[in-house]
Order: sequence, then C-alpha cells, then structure tokens
Amino acid sequence: MIDNMAQFLYQFLDIEVLTNVPKRHYQKKHNSHCLIFIAKGTGILTIKEHTYRLQKNQIFICPPQELITIKLDAENTATGYLILFDIVHKQPTYLEKNHAITNEKIKHIQIELTDEITNIASVIYSLSKSSIIEDQLVIQAQFYMLIHAIVITQVPPTKDRQRMLEKTMHHMQVHFQDQIQIKDLAEMMHISPKYYMELFRKRYGVSAMQYLSEIRIEASKSLLVNGGKTLKEIANEIGYKDEFYFSRRFKEIIGIPPSLFMKRRKKKIAILDSSFFGFLFPLHFIPSAAPIHPTWRFYYFKLFSDRVPVQLSVGRNPAILNDNIELLLQQNTTYDLIFCLDNVTEQQLAKLQSLGNVHQLAWSKLPWREQLLEVAQLLDAVVEARRWLDEYEQTVQTAIAYLKNDNHKRTFLFLLLMGNDCYLYNDRSIIEVLFEDLKLTPAASVMTDEKQPITMKQLAEINPDYIMTLVYEDEETLQKWDKLQSDDTWLELKSVRNNQVYTLNHFPWRDYAPLPHLLIVKEILKLLTEESTL
Repeated sequence: MIDNMAQFLYQFLDIEVLTNVPKRHYQKKHNSHCLIFIAKGTGILTIKEHTYRLQKNQIFICPPQELITIKLDAENTATGYLILFDIVHKQPTYLEKNHAITNEKIKHIQIELTDEITNIASVIYSLSKSSIIEDQLVIQAQFYMLIHAIVITQVPPTKDRQRMLEKTMHHMQVHFQDQIQIKDLAEMMHISPKYYMELFRKRYGVSAMQYLSEIRIEASKSLLVNGGKTLKEIANEIGYKDEFYFSRRFKEIIGIPPSLFMKRRKKKIAILDSSFFGFLFPLHFIPSAAPIHPTWRFYYFKLFSDRVPVQLSVGRNPAILNDNIELLLQQNTTYDLIFCLDNVTEQQLAKLQSLGNVHQLAWSKLPWREQLLEVAQLLDAVVEARRWLDEYEQTVQTAIAYLKNDNHKRTFLFLLLMGNDCYLYNDRSIIEVLFEDLKLTPAASVMTDEKQPITMKQLAEINPDYIMTLVYEDEETLQKWDKLQSDDTWLELKSVRNNQVYTLNHFPWRDYAPLPHLLIVKEILKLLTEESTL
C-alpha cells in the first residue's frame, strides 16, 4: 500500500514501454524511483535478489540506485510500463520522520487494473514524444492522474477488505431507509463498483443489493406487526418509493405477501415464561399475555411493555406460576396458543387447557435450535425460523473471523457470585454459544453441573486469560464482590493484571433462547474487539 500520498509532490521524469517483441529482457539501474506495471501478459521482476511475479493487477514502486531486471514471458504478447519519477515532500523535514515511500524498500501494490490506468500511461508515453515544450505540463498533470487512479483502485489486504466490507454492511443496516447505491458503498472501500460487487458476492453469497433488500424487508416486518400504517407508508419508511414494488419484493424474499404475513401475526398468544420472548421475537410475534418486569428482563420490558395487554409476573417458582394462571383465568380470554415450559404440573396444565391450545416446550431437554423450529412449526413460521437461524450462523462466522487470531488461544472462565459464595459457572448458553459455536477455549473443564463452588486458590491455579463475572445485586453479594476485588490473590491473576475481567448482565447471558444467544455473540465480540460493527 502507498501511505500518506497527499504528503508528497511528484516529478515525472521519463517513461518506457516494455514489450517482449523484439526483446523481452530489461536491465538497468536508475537514479530515481521507478513505477512498474504490466498491462498485458506476464513477466518476472528481480531487484535486491528478490524476485516478483509481474502480472495484471499489481504495481511495483522501486527505490533509486537499485539494479532492476525485468523479463517478460515469451508465450503471449506482453506489454508493460516503466515510469521514472522523483518524490519531494511538501515539508522536507517530514522525510526524516516518515519513509512510507522514500525508504529503500520496494512497494508491492495490489490494484484493480482498469482501462483508465493503462489509458493514462499510454497518453503519457505519447506526450513524452512531443516536441512541444508546453506538453510537459500536461504530462505532469497526467502523471498525477495516474497516481490518483492507482490510489483509488488499490486493493486492501484480505483482513482490511473483510473489515471494510463489514462496515459497508453496517452502513446498509443503519441507513437502509436512504437511497443507497453500489457506487456509494464502493467509495467507502475506495474501489470500483464492479470490484465491490464481486467482493461482496464472493464473501456473502448474495449481491449487495439483495442484502439491502433483505434488510429493508426485515425492517418492514416490525412495522407490519405493530400495525397502524398503510403499505405505502411502510414502503416509504424502509427506502422504497411505492407499495407495489415493496409488496413484490416482500413476496420474493419471504414467500408470502405482506397482507398474509400480517394476518398470521394476529394470533392471540399467551406465554407463561419470559424466555419465550426470545423465541417469538425472531419470528415477529407479540404475545397478548406475558411476564413483564422493568428490572428482570428489562430488555423485553423496553420492547414489549406497551404492546402486551395482560402483563404477568416474572419468575418460575410454583407460587408465581399459580398466580399467573389465576390472572389468565380471570381475564376469561381464549387464546390460539399458550406456551409454557416443562415445569408445569398436571393440575396447572388442566387449568391452562381451559383457555386454549397449550404447548409445553421441552426446555430442559431440547437444544435451542430445535426449540425454535418447534415453536415456529406451531405458528406456521418455519421459513422465518430457518431464515433467522441462517442469519445467526452468518453472525457467528463473522465473529469467528474477528476473533480467530489470539482470542481462540486464550482461556475464558465464568464466575457467578451469589451471596457469600463464588461459583465456576457454565450453563447451556455459555457452553453452546461461546465454546461450541464461537469455538472459544474454556479455562477449566466444562462439567455437566451448571455451577461448582470455587476457592481463590483454585482460581489462581487455573489463572485464566479472561474472567467473565455474573454478580447478583443484593447487598451481601455486592459486599463479597468488593472484598474479592481487593484480595491479594485476585490482584495477581493474569486476567486482573491485564484488565481482562468483565462484569456481565444476567440477561442475555443466563437466558437459554435464540434471541439472547444472538445478543451474546454480539456482546462478546464488542467486549473483545474494538472494530466490530455487528
């Protein structure tokens, strides 16, 4: 890559056209910088005992006073350019501080070779033969145009390309309601629209415009479920000019028209456990009765508190469950579906069945993906569930790509502080999302028991790279946490010394459901990296 291009002034000196007819061997030492690229064919560049393959989409900048040897392959017609130029910085003292271009190293630049670059080089060569002295000014201007064309078509390294692609995705996710064009996204990466489209499709398997359409249609679902807006108003809000095109795109992507999607979401649903929000949200259903509380599961309270008519108490103990069932009975409402966990007694189940069709989810036995598909089957939303699972897997793969360097070699330990006790904690969400999906490394063997008592001595022996803490907020637990953080053994832990101890909220980390798991992936990525746009 050429760094800090704007810091320099350039003086064009000379240009040579290299061909393999009649000769294909070039060897010379120059007092100036050389810019070398192949417009057609292939060849070999040798400098400082290093050999480079000359081919399209690559440019080399060679330092002065080095013997350059170029051999063009004879099999096919080959054409290349060697341009001599000097570099002067606008502020000479800068050369002592920054040698991005002027150092004695060859610069190998990956570019997207365009007709513009070869055309400019051809014009420079033609003008160099002119006897008109004023044409020297035109040559100098054309050389700056060539440098500019190289800069805007240079291809970032694979890692940078991935991160820049992610940023364009994030831009679409945030600004989908605007009129986004491919050229806008390509400009964000400083590459051509054609090359951007190729990169995006190669990386994600769909075109950028298809991805933008999917974002818009996904956003429209919430608006459809909430009601109160016409199709035209919804179309305008998500970036489409008319409702007819919106309806057509919706059916192409979802498989059903918006009107049928809305009709299916009008089912009257009651849930007896707040975890079911994590299943219904991905499927775009809002329950008519559900446990809601501003402290416990605040995330759901913020999303649904003004949209759930019958608000039940949050909790799983028998007394709370009985109270919730009695409240539903008092409402005297018939429900299309009532969802409960497998902790309901036969007597409680009989009462619920008097209110509608009841489904007990095998929450303690089935993996969460199967649970989601089971719920979706009952709601006639299997297509939605599979789409959501595909998006989850894509998010996981993106996270793995960000974390794959050092983080997969480092060890993670979860601590649960409850009262005066400290536990090594591994529930199903942590095991399945962190250690199985994201392939992070547990610091200690993952046991079947959700929590195991752990002493400071045992913690010091494990000495994990990262400690993730879940702390109850009662007075006794908070006092224990304060005391622990001043313990000498604690302060000597590797994770503590490296400032790699994180305090987590109980939600989403202790909620076994699809939506919390997606939030866990995004949160761990945000904690461990600074560049995530997920």
